[in-house]
Formats: sequence, C-alpha cells, structure tokens
Amino acid sequence: MRIVTADEMKSIEKAAFDAGMSYYDMMENAGRGIAGYVKENTKDFETKLILICAGTGNNGGDGYAAARYLKNMGGSPIIMMAGGQPKTPDAARNFELAKDMGIEIIAFEPDASQKSTAVIYGCEVIVDCVYGTGFHGQLRQNVRALFDIINDSDAVKFAADIPSGVPDSGEPAEGAVKADHTIAIQYLKRAHISALEHCGKITVIDIGI
Repeated sequence: MRIVTADEMKSIEKAAFDAGMSYYDMMENAGRGIAGYVKENTKDFETKLILICAGTGNNGGDGYAAARYLKNMGGSPIIMMAGGQPKTPDAARNFELAKDMGIEIIAFEPDASQKSTAVIYGCEVIVDCVYGTGFHGQLRQNVRALFDIINDSDAVKFAADIPSGVPDSGEPAEGAVKADHTIAIQYLKRAHISALEHCGKITVIDIGI
C-alpha cells in the first residue's frame, strides 16, 4: 500500500490536473466516494440525520459535494460551516450547488445555547470535512469548541481523508477529531500511520487519479 506525504499528494493531484482531470472533478469524485462509504457503513441509513462539518478549504468542498450525493442517495444531510463560507473556487461552487438542492446550511456558534450545538448532539452520524492534509499548528478556539462537542457526542464519526487537527507530522493538535472511520482519499497519508488512535477504521477510496 502506497503511503504519501501531504506534499507528495499535491504533486500527484497536479500531475492528474496536467493530464486533463480538473480539480473540481477530483472533488466531485471524493464527495461521491465519501457519501458512498458513509451510506454503506450506516445502519438504517435513510432514518439517520447526518451532520457534515465543513471547513473553508477543499476538504470542506469535499463535504459539500458529499452532502449532495448523500441527499441523492436518500439520506438527510445538514451542513455546518466551521469558519464561514468556502474560500476556494471549487468548494464555493459545491456550496452553491448544495444550497440550490435545498440542503440546510448553518454556521457553528460556540455558545452552548445556540441551535448549532443542539444539532450536533441530535445527529447520529457526523462527517468531519473541516481540515485536510494542509493543517498544522494549533486549533483556533472556536474550532476547538466544535471538535470538543463532536468528540463528546455519541454519533458515529467519519473523517474525510484525515481527522481534522492531525497534521502531516502525525502529532495531533490538542482537541483533534477522533474518528470511528477515516476515508483516505486515493492513498494512505503519513498521518494515518502515526495517528492511528484518531483514525479508527481506515479505508482508502479511489477518486480516479
């Protein structure tokens, strides 16, 4: 099984782009694969409320795409923004598509009295799409508050590519997401090996690169 660093994965994606595959198509394939895995590993899928926590980058974009596929598969996704609306063009495109489909999109508010906190505890499935392989350093206070609630919840937790808060070095930031399932995109990453306690069951999905 091939294991790559974050920089190596960027080079692989760039090579695929140069060969004619758009970054948007990679995101679309990742979203489809994430959604399929979540459905396959969720008992009574159609009855579950699925919370997708999306960051502002391309990992969040994967989450917006996954939400669309989950809804098309008969699921009930809700998207919670961690840090606001997407900042990358492909993620922004998927944000608009998800909104056009009528998927509810709310912002996380750290105040425990806010609706967003109740939503987290009310969901039986959570998909972590906040940070990808580019994360480093420490978690911001508001994101740490979100992850504390996620980790405290009884929901089954899926992480897209890497649990948020785990950097390429594999030394998790304090408060990083602890997933039951990690859906590695295309290849295993170095962080999967050195932070196994945060990953749960690791499965690699193919996005056509």
